[in-house]
Amino acid sequence: MTLLEKLQEQRAALEAKAPLEAEQLWLLQEVIYRVGVIECCKAFQASAPAATDAKVLGPHYKIVDAYIHHLTQERQFGQPADEAQRKQRETALASLNKVIADYKKRFQSYRPGTPEQYAADIGRALQTVLPAWIQHRNCYIDVKKEMTQ
Repeated sequence: MTLLEKLQEQRAALEAKAPLEAEQLWLLQEVIYRVGVIECCKAFQASAPAATDAKVLGPHYKIVDAYIHHLTQERQFGQPADEAQRKQRETALASLNKVIADYKKRFQSYRPGTPEQYAADIGRALQTVLPAWIQHRNCYIDVKKEMTQ
């Protein structure tokens, strides 16, 4: 079962409990957010142009890059954090930023050899960013842990 499928199951389970108490509502909004991000990344990969021309690839890459960049800045809220949790959040964010910097470096002077290569490469970049992003999000709201409580 993929992460997306697990999150969709969690969403359905939470929605079936309606009306939700505040903690469950907090969890539901996080699950919906994660589903949306993963679905956007799937759409980015599926819509990647089959081309080698930078003029064709550039607009798609700019959208993907802007979206990924904003994932590091949005929804920086969750349960109040003690010092250890703050450090964990900082470490996870630094790790995510490092993964993002790495993919940006690879795409700086990008020239695919075949029309299909860009789709494969942007897909790999997204598949590398998502686990680091999930780790970062878990420092704010650990969906898996919350669902077992």
